[in-house]
Amino acid sequence: MWVYVLIIVILAVVIAIGALLYMRNVRKEDIKAQQAKLEGVRNLPFQDELVKVKDYNLHGEAQTLYKKWQAGWQDVLKTDLAFVDTQLSEAEQDAEKFRFNDSREKSDSAKKKIEEAEAGYTTLTSEIGNFFESNDIGERKFKEAERIYREAKRDVLANGHQFGDSQPSLEKLIETYEPELKSYENHVNEGNYITANKEIDEVHEELSILKKSMDEIPVMIKEVQKDLPQQFQEVRFGCRDLKAEGYDLEHIKVEGKLSTLKGKLNLVEPLISRLDLDEAKDILDGINAELDDMLELVEHEVKSKTKVDHEKDIITDDLFHAKDLNYTLRTEIDYLKEYFHINETDMHRVQKFEHEIENMIDVYDDIISETSKSMARFSEVLDNLEYIKQNIGSINEEQNQIQQYLINLREDETEARENALLIQDRKEEIHRELFGSNLTSVPEKFLVMKNELDIEVQEIHKYFKRRPLNVQYIKDKVNRAVILMNKYEQESYEVLQNARLTEVMVQYGNRYRKDDPDFSQMLSEAERLFRENRYKRALDIARNALEKVEPGAAQRIEKEFDEH
Repeated sequence: MWVYVLIIVILAVVIAIGALLYMRNVRKEDIKAQQAKLEGVRNLPFQDELVKVKDYNLHGEAQTLYKKWQAGWQDVLKTDLAFVDTQLSEAEQDAEKFRFNDSREKSDSAKKKIEEAEAGYTTLTSEIGNFFESNDIGERKFKEAERIYREAKRDVLANGHQFGDSQPSLEKLIETYEPELKSYENHVNEGNYITANKEIDEVHEELSILKKSMDEIPVMIKEVQKDLPQQFQEVRFGCRDLKAEGYDLEHIKVEGKLSTLKGKLNLVEPLISRLDLDEAKDILDGINAELDDMLELVEHEVKSKTKVDHEKDIITDDLFHAKDLNYTLRTEIDYLKEYFHINETDMHRVQKFEHEIENMIDVYDDIISETSKSMARFSEVLDNLEYIKQNIGSINEEQNQIQQYLINLREDETEARENALLIQDRKEEIHRELFGSNLTSVPEKFLVMKNELDIEVQEIHKYFKRRPLNVQYIKDKVNRAVILMNKYEQESYEVLQNARLTEVMVQYGNRYRKDDPDFSQMLSEAERLFRENRYKRALDIARNALEKVEPGAAQRIEKEFDEH
């Protein structure tokens, strides 16, 4: 037994030793990887980047930056990476002695320092790269600013007449940039690249604005000296022509506004000569906006006249058609209300329309008065026409509906009277048919239905004598009588047809009675039911009896009966 225990203990010891050796190897591999990374950081090409700075004037700001970057990297190499080297050596010793936790802590600390060193390298090289880029941009802006300066100076000298009184101010302004351009070169020669780039950025922006302004000044001068005065004259003469054609433009106050705009325009040239271009632009924009507003008002008057000429006759016809129709409706209502019940709502609507139409005729009179003047304000005329147009259409539509309603009163009364007479004649005709038929007796329900119809017709004729007559009520009453009449007629027709067809089938079946007692008995039953006014049941029995003795005979008899 102790042998097995010994074997188990030996195996456990062997496994434990193997595990420790495996963990030590893992830690060593990790430390070797960190050492390789450390060597990689040491060999980063920082000096290759830093040596490019020497291509610049290594004085002033450039020298200060060079020393700062060099010291920063040396600090990383001598302090951070030396610390990493020590930590990794101790971590390796701890691993040899199976102190894995201590080894891991030192290895992780070294790893963090390596990452910080890499980040430091990235920061320093980025600063160097930004320095190169800023200098390239500064040099490019300097060359462009120098070109703008030369072209502006040449343009003012060669084309001074285009700039008017602003030429001396432009010359002085342009000359102020020469020392600023030289200042950039001086700063560069002294190695003060940051200051040089900042100054040239401002100079470049100002010269770009100056170039844009120089492009705008001739255009602004042309607008002040030629374009706007010409537009003022065109507006003045154009409005005079319109007044001669009968347009009232007093509300636009053309002469007063043009005089005010001319006064504002006189302020612009002195501003341009002083290079106060933003203020000059604001005044010009305001003048153009006011001029546009004035022209829009004039154009509105012209368009208003065109629309008035196009729509005046149409609206006049609609207005006086509404007036005539309103008079007709009032007259007709006064006449019809003694004979017919007329909706109070419609009578009030006609009265309301009368007042509205009179108000619109007053507006129309103002239109006629205005257009008959030597000068008319067509925008106001159009507003009045639009007011009439917006209202007269709906009034005409509603008055037409009321007129149709009054027409329908007479037509509906006539139709109701005709239908009442038709009901009277038809019910008597059906009554005669029933009593003149071969029926043994008329079923009682037909007598009841005729009596109901008699009462309905009497009430209808009696109601027709009332004044005023409620046409809708009498229409509904006649329609109910028509429905009752149709039912009376339909059921009478069915009874007469069933009775006649039953007789035909019984007569046809008599030939089989002697030879077929059962058949004879069925026919006798049909005859009994016939005498008891049960015609539909009698027909069914007679039809079934014939089908038994002669299949198809009943269907043939019905077909021949329907054809005759």
